[in-house]
Amino acid sequence: MSEPSSFAPARRLRTLDDVFLQIRDAILAGQIAEGARLPNERDLAERFEVGRPTVREALRSLEALGIVDIRPGRSGGTYAARPSEATLASALSTLVSLQGATAQELAEFRLSFEADTAWWAARRADADDVKALEALVTETRRLRKQIAGDWTPLTEADARWHEALARATKNRLRIGISLGLHEPRLRQVPARGEAHARYARTIPTALAKIRKAVKAHDADAARAAMLAHVAQWARLNPDVSDLEPIG
Repeated sequence: MSEPSSFAPARRLRTLDDVFLQIRDAILAGQIAEGARLPNERDLAERFEVGRPTVREALRSLEALGIVDIRPGRSGGTYAARPSEATLASALSTLVSLQGATAQELAEFRLSFEADTAWWAARRADADDVKALEALVTETRRLRKQIAGDWTPLTEADARWHEALARATKNRLRIGISLGLHEPRLRQVPARGEAHARYARTIPTALAKIRKAVKAHDADAARAAMLAHVAQWARLNPDVSDLEPIG
């Protein structure tokens, strides 16, 4: 059981936030090692000089962020965890959805973000990354031939391809952001109608071009191909103004 000596009585104002921050900071600073068991609720409540419900709520908030793992049962308890890319993705997806990000805002952000992701992927992709990208390009081509009405499966494959590209960068922030962007974008698909269908038909060719540049480790070509791919999505989306390609 890990019990940092830095824990102090919680401040009277917003004690919940203070308990949350003290435990979070202790884990992120390495004072509580990943996998270490935290003191039980009663001990934490005594240390922070707060009620057990306050501790319980703080721990649940930390669990939602992936910072602790609460295990039930007699041998359970609260354990320090390492936040994953999925943690960032979930938080970002929720933020984008709650704030009601528009198609224009997503397009503007994706233009530079996706282009830079392609650039880094071309520099760092290994053989397994290229294989995963090639498999997904093949899947999009198959879906392109099969689909007659509902283009959602092709869009979902496109999202998984972008996620695979982000993983090729070996950058956990890019992976998390990429994962978090795709759920809000997929939710916009039903409202796009024929505009989305026109875009979906361009996906296999665009992804194949980016994949080719990544395989050749041509970062500038990968970036340029991605800019064209995102700009095409913007041009065919009635809710997005034309985007000026960035240099």
